[in-house]
Amino acid sequence: MHRPCRAPGCSSPAASSFAAYCSPHRSAFRRHGAPDQRAITKAQLKPYLKLVKARMAKNPDSPAWVTLDERWRALEDIARGIVADYAKGRAASRYERAAACEVIKLAEDVKPREVVEVATAMVMMWEMEPRLFRSDRAFWIQLARRVRGVTDMNFGERWDNARGRVRRCYRELTPRAALILGHWLAETLGVGGQHLARLHRADLERKTNENRELHEALSKLS
Repeated sequence: MHRPCRAPGCSSPAASSFAAYCSPHRSAFRRHGAPDQRAITKAQLKPYLKLVKARMAKNPDSPAWVTLDERWRALEDIARGIVADYAKGRAASRYERAAACEVIKLAEDVKPREVVEVATAMVMMWEMEPRLFRSDRAFWIQLARRVRGVTDMNFGERWDNARGRVRRCYRELTPRAALILGHWLAETLGVGGQHLARLHRADLERKTNENRELHEALSKLS
């Protein structure tokens, strides 16, 4: 007899006698990083992406943006080194190699700033709304998914019999490769998102204080 699924609130049996979760929650764990983690959508990320771009437009001459671009290029160099070492016959983790290939694919298809903007926006979201991520693992995988979504190279097409039309589908990385990629992105570009989150919190606090002072002044009018 199979044990019950360990996902919060789930009473279904585990997928097998050795599995921790039922089939749907096991699939969610592999794809999203946690059994109860939901995919972060473009619509959810859009407000944070808007904040990142607004901050960049407000400070166009800041060397911070160039530094973040350069950090991404440095990660690209590391990724190319991993792939080159493998081509020379040196032993390497296949998951790390897969993550490196994703970095190279992104670097060849989109500008560094596009990657910087999305990664920074994701870290801002993590800082501002941590409840959206069930764990660090879940965040890293969601970060990898959203950054990979910058290029159309990670999407394919398949025929949907139920709908009778061609459907666009996302090409998944293996969970371990996605974890490595997400961790690299967080280490390389995370500092930008963390700092912008602090600036945004300060802006919100300042506006709250200004509104409070205004209401207090209005309440004293005779």
